[in-house]
Amino acid sequence: MSESAQLNIIDHVRSLMEGVKEKLAAGDDPKFWETAFAVLVDDFLQKFRREATNRIWIFQVGACSHWVRPHQSLWNAAGGFAYPEGYANSLPEFDWSVIFGYENPLWIPLRKLPRKKCVIFRVAVPARTAKHKQGAVHAKWSTCQNPVFYGFRKINGRWKCVAASDE
Repeated sequence: MSESAQLNIIDHVRSLMEGVKEKLAAGDDPKFWETAFAVLVDDFLQKFRREATNRIWIFQVGACSHWVRPHQSLWNAAGGFAYPEGYANSLPEFDWSVIFGYENPLWIPLRKLPRKKCVIFRVAVPARTAKHKQGAVHAKWSTCQNPVFYGFRKINGRWKCVAASDE
């Protein structure tokens, strides 16, 4: 990734963090969220650049504290993670969520999901990341049946994405 592209991602991450920072609980590690946003925004923007049409592009992100059987189900990538799946139709339920419309290059906070012509990237981030050394993020595009999982580990005090299920 070029330096100018990386700076662009940093600007996007800052915009999204502004929209979620008041929602984060004491147990949520903002550094985890920033690292996850950097990876997720990059994927979002790549798809947007490939497929942008006259549709509305939505990034819906929220925290999830209730995963299905987190200690019995595993995603075996990069040493294993609790399988990031939720109860409702396999979608993790949000404790809270924030919706952003993307109007290149701006992220616009929205009160609710638009009803028509949307491409939605729905992202569930695990809650209580401050006390854990790993976490898996569940993401799903409205245009695709299969979710994408992203595995993060805290290595030498810094969060790093170590796996993605679509790779």
